[in-house]
Amino acid sequence: MRTAPGVYTLAVMLTLLCGLSWAGDDTFFAGPGPERLSMASLEAGGTVRGRTGALLARVDDPAAIAALAGVAEVRRLRGRLVRIVLRGGVDDLAFARGLHGRAGVHWVHPDLRLALVPHAAPDDPWYAQQWHLDNTGQGGRIADVDINAPEAWALATGAGVTIAVIDTGVQLDHPDLIVIPGHDYVDHDEDPSPASDDGAPHGTGVAGIAAAIGNNAYGVTGVAWASEVYAIRLIGGDTSMTDLYDAFAEAVDAGSGVLSNSWGFYGCDGVPAAQVFNEMIEYAEDEGRGGLGSVVVFAAGNDNCNNSNDALVGNNKVVAVAALEWWDQRASYSNYGSPLDIAAPTALLTTDLTAGGYGSYGGDDGFWEGFSGTSGAAPVVSGVVALMLEANPRLTAKQVRAVLADTAAKVDLQNGAWDEDGWSPYYGYGRIDAAAAVAAVASSAPSAPVPILLRDTVYVDRVILAWEPAVDPDGDVQFATVRWWLDGVDPSLAAEFNTAGRHVDLDGDVAVGDVVHWQVAAEDTWGLGAWSTIQSFTVIEKPVAIVADAGEDAVDEPADEPAACATGHGGFTLLGAASIVSSLVRRRVGR
Repeated sequence: MRTAPGVYTLAVMLTLLCGLSWAGDDTFFAGPGPERLSMASLEAGGTVRGRTGALLARVDDPAAIAALAGVAEVRRLRGRLVRIVLRGGVDDLAFARGLHGRAGVHWVHPDLRLALVPHAAPDDPWYAQQWHLDNTGQGGRIADVDINAPEAWALATGAGVTIAVIDTGVQLDHPDLIVIPGHDYVDHDEDPSPASDDGAPHGTGVAGIAAAIGNNAYGVTGVAWASEVYAIRLIGGDTSMTDLYDAFAEAVDAGSGVLSNSWGFYGCDGVPAAQVFNEMIEYAEDEGRGGLGSVVVFAAGNDNCNNSNDALVGNNKVVAVAALEWWDQRASYSNYGSPLDIAAPTALLTTDLTAGGYGSYGGDDGFWEGFSGTSGAAPVVSGVVALMLEANPRLTAKQVRAVLADTAAKVDLQNGAWDEDGWSPYYGYGRIDAAAAVAAVASSAPSAPVPILLRDTVYVDRVILAWEPAVDPDGDVQFATVRWWLDGVDPSLAAEFNTAGRHVDLDGDVAVGDVVHWQVAAEDTWGLGAWSTIQSFTVIEKPVAIVADAGEDAVDEPADEPAACATGHGGFTLLGAASIVSSLVRRRVGR
């Protein structure tokens, strides 16, 4: 088969590029724009440990890329990405530069090896009580520092929400956790249990803060104590950008409502602003929870530095979390800067490995009393998000982020550098308030409206869809959304109407012979409620009858009409058959 001239030219060019060493040029394009990053600069920061030799890209035609000289394999990843494996001896940087900006290539950059570190300070225990949940009477500590968890639990406990803990692994059989095993991206197997190194207990501790089982007369209580944990092991050795992307996509595809990340990069430098980071966050936003979005939570980091250039926590679809000490001020190590969204308590009592963990509490080595750092703060926020998602499953990820900001409590007013929008570079929008956040979103979805038009056939000039109002305990129904489509048309392409009334008139939109399918749902502050059952009918001609002895002014009139409905200024009313016929028969009066 002949190769298209453009593809052949590109293949020759790339072959030439790969044959040249391009010594001295260690740069690559990080995204679709002209900005380049230097490998030497990135490796000097400690986060980037080198290159895998492969490329990550978003392309329109993977087969065309696979046909290029120098390409050994093109592997499709979840979503819209591909991983381009190059043949031996091919310079990945030069190849990426050659592909950049070409038709059908949205972006391409090397798949780098990364070193991830937990954001915790496990050697610095603080208190032996879970003061962050309910601080009343806790040894004289400031009563307002807690997140008001008991008030939130009156509305939700996290049931039905899965929290993905992407970390060093989670002990699968811990007696105070409900764990769903995911993938191990360090050893590349299906057992995400922790290893035996010093950082191994970290993920289990994170899981306990977010979701340790409550009300079971044992151990500790997580913020979302009825949630399940989806365990992914990503930390425990050098990893790659592909592993990082796959870990996020797996958590999303597994149905996780929250992705909890208590890790990051070394320091505040050397974080590559690579497009793949944006793509994995977008995947969570666009694909999570059936399109509503999975909420991505990240610890801000423990280097006491400005992390405004951090490519992950700086994404505006990430909830970045600072750490608070028990006296309601920023922990001295907690990073600061423009990415911050919220602050949460740290130095907490949580779950530990049942053997070989950080320590023990109360004589049980399955628990430990000093889990600190922003690693401890992030799962507090993840747990609150899980409570919100149970209280209102229709929330979008964007709505969650907005409510967290709107309901946060302002702290350290003298030193927080608060601006006129109520944001601080040290605390974000303030200390998280579980009770306020959950109360703000708690809402029952409206019931499915009951359609009135329940006939198999409808006359062509009276195609009016009507329904009884939805039942909504919260009383905040605002609109109804009606969707309709013709037989043979994909329902996903249905036309939609939004109305504050209780009927929609399709006159002029349909023709005789059309088979129409339709359904309706009520919409409140937080989105659509349940859809009604699908109704179907065929549009038919209107039958007529000749009125005898009426003179020249007589006209043909409908002989009968279906007992359906009639419109009026006051809304929709269901009429009896006799009154329908009477009201619809129209005669011209003689002049």
